[in-house]
Amino acid sequence: MFGAITVVPALLAMAWLLPGLPLVLASRFTALPMVFMSAPLALALCYLALRRPASFPRRGPRVPVPQVPRVPVPWWTVAATVAVAAAFAAWQVWMRTQEIIYLRDPATYLQVGYWIAHHGSLPVPQDLAAYGGSHPGLSFASLNYYPRGTGIVPQFMTGFPVALAGAVWAGGVPAALVITPVIGGCAILAFGGLAGRLLGARWAPAAAVLLALSLPEIYTSRSTFSEPLTQVLLFGGLSLLADSLRPGGVSDRAAPRPEAQANPARRLTGELVDWVAGLAGLALGLTIFVRLDGLSDILPVIPFLGVLLAARRRQAVPFGIGLVLGVAYGVLDGYQLSRPYLDLEAPSLHPLALITAAAVLLTVAAVVVTITPGLLSWLTRGRVLRLASMMRRWLPWVAAVVVAGVFAGFAVRPLVQTVAGETDPTSIAYVAELQKLAHLPVDGRQQYYQDSLYWVIWYVGLPTLLLGALGLAFLTRDGLRALLNWRDPEGTARVWALPLMMALWVIVTVLWRPAVSPDQPWASRRLVPFVLPGLILGALWASGWLKARGAQLGAGRVTAAGAAVCCVAALTLPTAWTTFGIGLTPRPTAHGMAFKRIGAGELTAVRKLCAAIGPNASVVILDQLTADRFAQVTRGICDTPAAVLDNPAPSEVNAVVTGIRSAGRQAILLGQSESELTQYGTPSEAVNLLTTQEAHLLNGPPTRTWGIRYTVWLTTATAS
Repeated sequence: MFGAITVVPALLAMAWLLPGLPLVLASRFTALPMVFMSAPLALALCYLALRRPASFPRRGPRVPVPQVPRVPVPWWTVAATVAVAAAFAAWQVWMRTQEIIYLRDPATYLQVGYWIAHHGSLPVPQDLAAYGGSHPGLSFASLNYYPRGTGIVPQFMTGFPVALAGAVWAGGVPAALVITPVIGGCAILAFGGLAGRLLGARWAPAAAVLLALSLPEIYTSRSTFSEPLTQVLLFGGLSLLADSLRPGGVSDRAAPRPEAQANPARRLTGELVDWVAGLAGLALGLTIFVRLDGLSDILPVIPFLGVLLAARRRQAVPFGIGLVLGVAYGVLDGYQLSRPYLDLEAPSLHPLALITAAAVLLTVAAVVVTITPGLLSWLTRGRVLRLASMMRRWLPWVAAVVVAGVFAGFAVRPLVQTVAGETDPTSIAYVAELQKLAHLPVDGRQQYYQDSLYWVIWYVGLPTLLLGALGLAFLTRDGLRALLNWRDPEGTARVWALPLMMALWVIVTVLWRPAVSPDQPWASRRLVPFVLPGLILGALWASGWLKARGAQLGAGRVTAAGAAVCCVAALTLPTAWTTFGIGLTPRPTAHGMAFKRIGAGELTAVRKLCAAIGPNASVVILDQLTADRFAQVTRGICDTPAAVLDNPAPSEVNAVVTGIRSAGRQAILLGQSESELTQYGTPSEAVNLLTTQEAHLLNGPPTRTWGIRYTVWLTTATAS
């Protein structure tokens, strides 16, 4: 049961996403086709994945202790993990944000999801006919929305808006604001399942608690960010892969055994293993459909797939097929529906493409050498063979030292690197403005990426970092040793291989260049998909290793368990300290972000704006700030065409108003201030909302929200 409930969220997500993209591309994305296609697909995926139970290790890290009998997953493990996930989801639903008016990415995801739920297609049409044709100065561009041809293409991938659209069908914008906290709870549940498969089921509740208490996880789960859905697919895919690679401790090479051929039950088991591996690859590949950064996150699957092929594992081919299918979804979405976004990210995608090509070529070459009869022995004879023997002895320890050295390098990085390589003018200007607000020296350069390791310490504490680095280093040693000796009888190294490779790769690439404006908590979203989860897994492995090591040295059962509890407490307390903002002077306080709401009142303000605009209208926005915040809100939720005339001359405004009236529609002008509209009619204040936004700190974790006021004036214009 524990294995099933922790992968069902990923299976349901795949069942919803798979028909979503074809229907959006065909401009037929409506509720009935989605339900009729997704429901049987979900049943089929669950049938294929869950008929064979999950496999959990007998204990955590391998330490030479006497063998213990295999025991079932205890009921309290299942109950505790589910309780943590449910409490997290309920907490986030209660504290959910209302980022509907555009300020940053969550509003973009929400607006795109709302649009495709009601119109069934992308891109958003410009609707020039509503303005009587084109006019000088009239545009449809706003932040995260790019005019292209006759449409407006939103930024970001379409996978998460497809998920939001289902909630919009169920209950409108309020339901869409609830769905991400629910997905966040599913991510916590899926992470507990992954931790149980890697460390032992008894460690699952601790893993779920540690991730649920981290402020970046809370921050992204309260608003319409794509990271929680990415986590569901990542953790679910890795869990399915673990179930496939460790089938009860039996060998699973591609060559069928004679007893498997004679026994239909064993043959059926092998077929189910293949299906589970294929679904694992599909889940990992679909992360790109949800989040473009998934291209980098899952890059380690290339060498991992090469090892599976070289070992002739029966999982290799179905895993590769599922992976290619999922990646194809992301590539197709990017080129067909999000091409301006790909063009914008081209400076990052080109190096990634070269790295991917190099990884593919090296993997193919290694597989060819390994599977070609006689070639490997010819290459490794003589001195090469002796060198290989030496490498098997010392290379694993060298790799462990390198992993530890990488973390040490990130720790001293601020002392040796003064400027990170961020050169985007918009980002630099934004950071300079934040420096002014925070009363910091303004130098016009990005000087915060080198502190990325300290972001991790802010949010999960130094014990998690130290134990995580220790665990990942030792796991690297053990995994490389198993690879060089080509021996892994219990399947432990196989199960850990891909999560470990992904953790190391994502930690290094994200901490080296987060590629995000470095204000907190915004920048912390880069840590969510697999930086913090990877460190938590490594820290819990190290905790289990210390417990087992104590038992080996003669510690009693109670003493060893106490050591594990102390380790978990050391991991939990710093995380909770930051999240709840606990202070001890001059008296105990708790003023963290845990119970701070963002964007309260935005939905009511948007509904008032739509009512003020009225029916049969065409909206013209007279300043870019108001256009960035309200243009797509007007098109989507208000279902009214919206265009922009930034700082226009009166003659340009009058020409557009005349065009609107000639189209038989009412001309509505919007602006940030009353003075913008007085010469075109009698303005009225349509929006005056004082609410909260996230903090924008550059040198520490957030402990409070910042205020923000949204103001929109409106007038019904007539041509003069």
